[in-house]
Amino acid sequence: MRKIASNYIFLPDYPLVKYGYVVLEGREVKEVVDTGGVMRETAGVEFYGGMIVASFLLERERYRWRAGDSLLSFLTECYRCREGAGEGLALLQGADWQRMVFREETVIERLL
Repeated sequence: MRKIASNYIFLPDYPLVKYGYVVLEGREVKEVVDTGGVMRETAGVEFYGGMIVASFLLERERYRWRAGDSLLSFLTECYRCREGAGEGLALLQGADWQRMVFREETVIERLL
């Protein structure tokens, strides 16, 4: 099993988690672990800066955001309109994490 950690994790059917990690079996999410906001170095856990999200958000022609848009409102709406998470994870980087809004330099990249 692979474990991937990030500053934030927000996936369909899971609440927002700060400094948690995702447990994967193949490309399927088996569990999202909430560490209570405290991330410790753990053997075998890969860390990526940003927010882990569902990879279907890479469909840019369908999912578009603008600078200043609320991250959580946007993601919640995208997840509500789509059944299930699908396979794979993506990493959202460059957002304003204190205000939880998109910035011009926000990008999303495939993790797996």
